[in-house]
Amino acid sequence: MAMHDSPAKTVTVRDKSPWRRRMWMWIVAAGLDVYILGFVLGLQPAGPLCGSPLLRESHAAELISLQKAGIGAAAVCYRNIDADAVPVWTLMALGVFIVMAGVAARIIIIRRSASAE
Repeated sequence: MAMHDSPAKTVTVRDKSPWRRRMWMWIVAAGLDVYILGFVLGLQPAGPLCGSPLLRESHAAELISLQKAGIGAAAVCYRNIDADAVPVWTLMALGVFIVMAGVAARIIIIRRSASAE
C-alpha cells in the first residue's frame, strides 16, 4: 500500500510595499499634524492687547476701553479674535476628519486581508 500526499495548495502572497501596509499610519500622523498646527495657531494672540482664539482673555483691552471711555479696544479685539478663530477651528476639524479617515482606512485594510484569507 503506497501513501500519497495531498496536492499542495497554491497560496498567493501579495507583497505590498511598506507605504501601502502603513498608509493608515501616515494618514493618522498627517491628521495629528494638522490638528496640532490648528492648536498652535489658536494660541497665537490676535493683537497686542488681545487674547487668542483658544484663550479669549482680553482684560487689557477691556481696561483700556473703560479708561478711555468709548475707544472700543475690546470690541476690536473680540472681532479680531472671532476672525482668527475661523481658520483655527477649520484646521482642528480637518485634523480630526483626517485621523478618522486613517482609522477607517485601517479598518478597511483589516477587513480586506481577513476576507482574502
